[in-house]
Amino acid sequence: MSDAPSPPPKGQRDYSGVRLTRHALERFVERFHVPEPDADPALRAVLSRTRRLGRNPENGAVAVLGLHRGKMLVAILQKDACLTVLTWPLFEPRMPEFGRVRLPRKQGRMLRRLAGGTAEGPGPAPDED
Repeated sequence: MSDAPSPPPKGQRDYSGVRLTRHALERFVERFHVPEPDADPALRAVLSRTRRLGRNPENGAVAVLGLHRGKMLVAILQKDACLTVLTWPLFEPRMPEFGRVRLPRKQGRMLRRLAGGTAEGPGPAPDED
């Protein structure tokens, strides 16, 4: 049996291999109350299951949606780096910059899939430790 991680489910992307900037890690710690020593692996875990929200045509940055302990997290990626991490309320006013006026349709199903569930049933409780 191989130790290679399985690919993300259909419709999701794995960005766990990107370079995490100090700024992104600091914002993750600040906004999601993660202890500093755990920030890098926790953010990589979130980035391993994301949904792409859109691309900013002016600078090529990509916004991706992930879940951390049941809370929506938006990471802004550019080239091979994660530049910053936002909560949903911080990102929502910036959606038009990334070509979106609202979340994709069927957002409940999308969030269940990010949490590891299926479209029909709930996944594991995201807040469980």
